[in-house]
Amino acid sequence: MKNIFSMILSAILLLAISSCRHSSEHSAGESTSVSSSALKIKTMPVKDYTSSGTISVLGIVISEQEVKPSFKTGGVIRRTFVKEGDAVRKGQLLADLTMTEINAQVQQADEFVSKAERDLQRVTNLYRDSVATLEQFQNAQMAFTLAKKQKEIADFNRSYSEVRSPVDGKVLRQILHEGEITGPGTPVYVIIGTGNSDWVIRAGLSDRDWARVNQGDTASVMMDAFPGEKMQALVTQLSSASTSASNTFDVELRFLHTPPRMAAGLTAHINLQPRQQNKFKLIPSDALIRSNGQWAYAFTIENGKAKKIKLQIAELLGDETAISEGLEGIHEVITTGAMYLEEGDDVQQ
Repeated sequence: MKNIFSMILSAILLLAISSCRHSSEHSAGESTSVSSSALKIKTMPVKDYTSSGTISVLGIVISEQEVKPSFKTGGVIRRTFVKEGDAVRKGQLLADLTMTEINAQVQQADEFVSKAERDLQRVTNLYRDSVATLEQFQNAQMAFTLAKKQKEIADFNRSYSEVRSPVDGKVLRQILHEGEITGPGTPVYVIIGTGNSDWVIRAGLSDRDWARVNQGDTASVMMDAFPGEKMQALVTQLSSASTSASNTFDVELRFLHTPPRMAAGLTAHINLQPRQQNKFKLIPSDALIRSNGQWAYAFTIENGKAKKIKLQIAELLGDETAISEGLEGIHEVITTGAMYLEEGDDVQQ
């Protein structure tokens, strides 16, 4: 009886041990399955990309030459001969002063010269007779020289008591009018040059585009004022500082063949063709995460794990993005599943 009981107890123990071992093996299998599970992802290759170089921007036609003629001396404006919008020629009389005061100054200078000349002649005679001293003779000579210089000044001021146009152009603004009092150097008109060589196009570029453009680069220009006409221009000047309002950098272009009719303020649609071609890396835009338009992050695979990389954006090209920095030595990036990854996550293609 005792032997039968012992046999039954042994059988129960064997069943229990077998059950525990099976349960342990099952649990170990589940643990192994969980640890080996990895996020399914999809990758795309990194491609080489050469920028086409075309920069499209809006510009404004302006006159490169803007002058503000003024009187050399102050006085009352007697008459103005042109008004805003008038075309003027170089050397054309624009305005003059009332000459009463100026003529009096010239006449006064003439009288001083006559008196100094008489004094010099008298002292010279006395000096020859040893009546006047050498010092008196030299003082009379100096007084005569000073009087002549004062007359030169008065004559010069009288010759500049009128305003003439320094350029061929158009009156943009009349600042002073007849009867007003003006001072030396105070502008009377604002005149812009209207010669073929005076017209330029000014446009604002971003810092990246500005860095790609050089003097001598070509551009095609379309203007709303002349629909259907395509004009050619060259980059002639690049600004060395940004404008405070728009934070852009000005570039000036000059027409190769200026249209027969031009006016300041015309709108120009510019397609710039920089000679400098930039080489970038190209990846799908779906690979980017946390982008601010200049910098972004993406993931690649390293030893079966997700690795985060920081990228500098060169150009946004719709479904693809050109990268200027951050893809050195990297041949693929993660697209599908990238939004759910963290640094070091297990991944599986």
